[in-house]
Amino acid sequence: MSLLYSYHLSKWYVVTCRLLRKSSYEIENSHRYLSSAQVTTALRPFYFLVHPDLFGQHPRAQHVNDASLKVLNSHLDSLIKHEKPRPISLQFYVKNKKTQGTLNTIALKLNKTSARDTVQRILSDFDLPTKYVDNLPETLHQPDRKINYHRPFYDSTRPFNPEDELYTARREKLYSWLIKNMGEAERRLAVSEPVRQDIIRLRLWLIEELNLTRLSWQRGLGLTHLRGCLQGLIALTTHHQEIKDVLQGRAIHFGNETGVSLEGNVILSTSEVRNQWLKVICKLPEQDPMIQRIPGMQKAVSNALREIQVTHRKYQPFVLVEHYIQHLRRLVTSLGDYQGREGFPKSWPQTLSSLQLVVESAAGPLMLSPTGQILAPSSCPPWLLVNFITENMEQAEKIIGDYESIRDKEKDLYEKCKEELGLEFLENDDSVMPNMMIECLERLLDSAYRLSPLLSGARLWITHYYAVMVDGEVCIPWNWDQEKF
Repeated sequence: MSLLYSYHLSKWYVVTCRLLRKSSYEIENSHRYLSSAQVTTALRPFYFLVHPDLFGQHPRAQHVNDASLKVLNSHLDSLIKHEKPRPISLQFYVKNKKTQGTLNTIALKLNKTSARDTVQRILSDFDLPTKYVDNLPETLHQPDRKINYHRPFYDSTRPFNPEDELYTARREKLYSWLIKNMGEAERRLAVSEPVRQDIIRLRLWLIEELNLTRLSWQRGLGLTHLRGCLQGLIALTTHHQEIKDVLQGRAIHFGNETGVSLEGNVILSTSEVRNQWLKVICKLPEQDPMIQRIPGMQKAVSNALREIQVTHRKYQPFVLVEHYIQHLRRLVTSLGDYQGREGFPKSWPQTLSSLQLVVESAAGPLMLSPTGQILAPSSCPPWLLVNFITENMEQAEKIIGDYESIRDKEKDLYEKCKEELGLEFLENDDSVMPNMMIECLERLLDSAYRLSPLLSGARLWITHYYAVMVDGEVCIPWNWDQEKF
């Protein structure tokens, strides 16, 4: 009897201790728990800063903020359910309050284990008040509803309300996603067709009227915004007839900056006013002598590094003259001083002509790009650059060699995929490298018999996310989850 009593007593003691520990933990951590409604309300100022609908003139910022919001809200869902998701690092674009038309980036690192601490971290990093969160009562909340966001991407037909319209990061199979969204994509594509035809007409008119060699624009630029840029250029040339002679025989590109490229082409920022365009165009004749100096300066850098090829990034076709000359001049000076003192490493071959060097801004990274190019900031100490070339020479040559064959394979797959799927248009973001594109295209071709009925006539972008754009173009991630057929 005493043994049985002792057994029950010990069991009761163990259970009681567990309950006390659990109760103590809940009391100690009760302040950490927030409901989804509280999270939504607390983050309302944050969503009004970063929501993609606010960045209509900055397509890249829209894309980045959209993807980051999806991941963030999935992270918050897990915290609300008292789970412990992995730490994440995100990037958001916000508008610069002092300089109109410019953007800043904010890096957000989330490694807290509670929704309350995470929300406070977000608000603090964005310099937003945390008073609402600080004043919330310290009570326990059971996981209630998941944070959902059902509104189509870039749909600005109704006002944005962050309290009931939040994003969710939900990975879907491509076929299932297309079934749900291609109807809407086709509807939007039909609605936007007049705008698309108008853009074709305006582009041809400008090329003929100004005798341009080319008229292009950055990828992902919205149709309505693009048409506005073309109309703005027409109005500018109409009111300032004198610039027609200046533009004759040149190329124009609508991009993120305003200036003159290394080839003498005119780059016009899609977010700037026409007066800024006019200033750059009027100064074009003054830029031509600077452009003529660039090959000589590139040659000087090349000679300082045993005939290395000095070029620009393969996926950055437009580099502004004024900035580039400053970068070259800075690197030429430092390399000349170093070469006179130190000379070249004995392990170097007689020529480095098989390597490619990209000279970038002082704040850029010293790294080997996915295409085998050596990216060097103009502020890089010569000894560090020489050591980096020595350590990465063989790998750079191998990547450059592989890249050429990869590009040929990508072009072949591109044509096959466009034909077999019946696509009207197929393109990829600059951030989707050739090896990623090849993997995606091969999988699309393998599934063409099932996907072609859905994608026939579609305008398809290969990106890092799923989206139906306001003009009906369809975005899918390059590493889409392939279904088991």
